[in-house]
Amino acid sequence: MSIFKILFKSKWDLSKIKKKKFLLVDGDSNPFIKYYDKKDFNTLYRRGEKINLRILMRCILELKVSSLNYFNHFIKAAGPKLILTAFDYHPIFYKLKKITKIKTLMLQKGKRTLSDNIFQNQKLISESKSENYFVDYMFLYNKTTCDKYKKLIKGNYFSIGSFENNFNKLDLASQKKEVLFISDYKIYNNDELKENCENDDLVALNLHRLALKNKLKFNILPKRSDKVQNRKEFNYYKNILKNNFKFLKKKNTSSSYEIVGKFKYVFCTHSTLGVENLSKGGRTGFIFFKSSHNPFRYYRFGIDDKFEKRGPFWTTDYKLNYDELKRVFNFVIKPNKSFWGEKSKKLGKKIIEFDFNNKIFRNIVTRELKKNY
Repeated sequence: MSIFKILFKSKWDLSKIKKKKFLLVDGDSNPFIKYYDKKDFNTLYRRGEKINLRILMRCILELKVSSLNYFNHFIKAAGPKLILTAFDYHPIFYKLKKITKIKTLMLQKGKRTLSDNIFQNQKLISESKSENYFVDYMFLYNKTTCDKYKKLIKGNYFSIGSFENNFNKLDLASQKKEVLFISDYKIYNNDELKENCENDDLVALNLHRLALKNKLKFNILPKRSDKVQNRKEFNYYKNILKNNFKFLKKKNTSSSYEIVGKFKYVFCTHSTLGVENLSKGGRTGFIFFKSSHNPFRYYRFGIDDKFEKRGPFWTTDYKLNYDELKRVFNFVIKPNKSFWGEKSKKLGKKIIEFDFNNKIFRNIVTRELKKNY
């Protein structure tokens, strides 16, 4: 988005910035309020939703109107002890420690794959060397992602898994003996919809049939919460399955973890939620059928960690393979306590670690706050 569009759409703020403990960069997500009081945060709106006129005027007077200069003056006015963000893929954040001398901390937002433009972006790779990107504390999904980021950013790395997934453990004893399919229906344009959802209709259809055959209720967790898009997603599955399925309501990201945790048998194509459920010991099956030319082919289970294309609870093929789908389905729903425990958790944690209640993160923040007071 150009600076003129941002200025036109932004909400103007004339207030003086109060000094607070934390500065949150990007107001689109603040999972940190799970542990810290909301009143202790200032928010720097990276997407231009709100612009502080006092800070903007300083930039204009200096004849230096840029995002980085605006960030610099905003941070100086806010005087935080820590600068935090829930998004790991915005290069401007990697520059903040160098210009402000204040400790920075970031979380990983979503899984990273071989197709990510972060690790394949030659401009970013080149700039990382000249800019000397640095973030004090980076909390990422797994060691593989840490190793990749180390080629771009200097700092301290911690493999903790998904921050929000770490909030709660699963209550396995109270789970419903029903099937939950995590939808990955994405709406862009017709071509991208076909590519992303290639064969997903066949996966959903055959899982639905197997569930009913085994007298198990079939539920779908939608990808979208927006009413208009949610209706399109519902109609997509309604046309495929006709009847005998429940389309669940999705309110927000945190409630998704609660919904998934209620079901004993979970299936998906390549959902992060699925791997998060697996890392906590949940029975989860991954069924991925994409053609060899599909741009989403790099999303299959375990590809970054060099897992085989097939395993006990996952399968990959270039087209529908009913025998494989049935094999995975049966493995997930059949009793196998010797596997569905520490063995499955161990495999899941290779992709997404699980640090219950984010102990590593909280210990580091506590230590940093003590230094500053």
